[in-house]
Amino acid sequence: MDTPSRAFTPLPPLDPTMEAEANHYWSYHGLDRLLACKAPVTASEDEDGFIAVHQICELAFHQMLLDLPRALTALEVVFPSTAPTPLLPALPCAALEDALYFLRRVNRFWRTVNATLPILGDLRAFVEFREALGPTSGFQSAQFRRLELLSGAPTYWHGGTADEAGTPHVAETAFDARYGAELEALAIEVSGRSLRDYAARLRDAWDPDCCAPESPFYALAQGLLRYERAQLRFHQAHLAVAKTQLARVGVYTGTGGSAFATYLRRYEERHGELFPGLSAVAGPLNA
Repeated sequence: MDTPSRAFTPLPPLDPTMEAEANHYWSYHGLDRLLACKAPVTASEDEDGFIAVHQICELAFHQMLLDLPRALTALEVVFPSTAPTPLLPALPCAALEDALYFLRRVNRFWRTVNATLPILGDLRAFVEFREALGPTSGFQSAQFRRLELLSGAPTYWHGGTADEAGTPHVAETAFDARYGAELEALAIEVSGRSLRDYAARLRDAWDPDCCAPESPFYALAQGLLRYERAQLRFHQAHLAVAKTQLARVGVYTGTGGSAFATYLRRYEERHGELFPGLSAVAGPLNA
């Protein structure tokens, strides 16, 4: 484990009236409120597992949405967007340490997500509660869309549920009504400052002598490539689960109204390589 180059000290509670002695595991983690969030709408013995998988993923996404901006803030110090030519900073570099720390944690949460989502492929009774879901769809995960924008993926999902006449499904129109303006603003905010942009600056500044495998620059490249692979694996796992479960139900349209195989495959075909050219200079991702 890397040793931080600076010391950390205890912080006071955000609420000055809080009594630490009154904290207990169940109250500190809000377990009563957290567990009450799982509310199946049918008596299916598979529906609670279906909800649990999605809630685990959403909790992971939530933490990733805290940590990824922290990594991006640090990367802006390392590779300023205002610099005409990207340069490798002098070492040691506290901002680079921060970027590596938070990116590493994001990637660990990606592992949690990618280990959890395939559980849905094993559910045997999706047919029992599928109709009760209405237009509920993974397409509507706003947190995942925020992650994609922060990573530098384009808003490829627009029109993803359109039928042959070009009419989008209610899953998409309802999503756009609730989150569309927010996501458009985020896309503008991160333009030039997404993970993809910093990966390009690292690629352009790459120096084989300074970026040897033992260097933090090599570690950063590996972390970025690991992120790229993890996000692609999530899309691939989503496609695999959809194929398995909808085949069992005997339909070929997702709950979001899309011809799911075509829609879900589109990401891999067009956007799966988030960081073009990085592996060419940094070498392939280590196992």
